[in-house]
Amino acid sequence: MENVIVVFFNEESKAYQALSELKSRSVAPDYTVSEAAVVKKEHGRIVFKDGYNFDTGFGGRLLAGSLIGSFVGILGGPFGVLLGGSIGSLIGASLAGSKAEEKAGILELTADSLAEGESGLVALAQEERIDSLNAYFRSLDSRLVLRRDVEDVEDELVQAREAEEEMAKEARQKLRDKRQNELRDRAENFRDRIREEFEQFRERFKGDR
Repeated sequence: MENVIVVFFNEESKAYQALSELKSRSVAPDYTVSEAAVVKKEHGRIVFKDGYNFDTGFGGRLLAGSLIGSFVGILGGPFGVLLGGSIGSLIGASLAGSKAEEKAGILELTADSLAEGESGLVALAQEERIDSLNAYFRSLDSRLVLRRDVEDVEDELVQAREAEEEMAKEARQKLRDKRQNELRDRAENFRDRIREEFEQFRERFKGDR
């Protein structure tokens, strides 16, 4: 089964250790990890710190358009910030300790679960059994492991992109409305000034007579 896995550790350094070790043994009897990344929440935004991809090698970057690259990109964008803010907190509060957490979107769970200043590992893996990687992550003192099928994650990403496009559309409309209001106010002020000048001219004309 092909899964996207997100792992949170009790120690930040363990995320980098996991990335380094998975680089060196990406292919194992029970799993293959084709791409992985360390992300960190800084100033409310989730940012990419380090990673690898089979197509780009192990140069500390992800392939644009790759699944994990898209996943990290959405988390670091306006939609991810929104999920990690008040809406994400409400989602997390409603799901905490419930079976609904198992069905919740991995994007929103990741955005809500990653604390400010904390790092996590995001990986794309083909797994024969989930026990192997789970045991490995436990050996690094992981505090939470999220796992979703790649089809479900792709569906989430499509919906997130659509939401971002709608947010951008609304933002552009608000800017246009604001500019139109400013132009209208400026025109009204100009008209009022012209009228006042005419009034002053008439008063002077009356005085001259």
